[in-house]
Amino acid sequence: MQLKWLDDFKAAIIEKDFERIEQLLSQMPDFKSINELKTGVALINEAKKLLIAEQKVLRENMEKIKKSREFLKNESRHSFSESC
Repeated sequence: MQLKWLDDFKAAIIEKDFERIEQLLSQMPDFKSINELKTGVALINEAKKLLIAEQKVLRENMEKIKKSREFLKNESRHSFSESC
């Protein structure tokens, strides 16, 4: 079970499948050896880095959308005032 979980977790990280990562974390087995435990910890740390990077990208995209909305809002006001 532990080796399958580790393989599935590796695949989820490679595929950037955040839902699968979350699901696997909720089903994390009790590791039987120190090596499996170390591998599990390393993979969880990689998943954490991946999630932090994705969060940063999402934050940047949200900021771009916010700026675009403000620009369009100001442009429509400007266009409306010129047409009057």
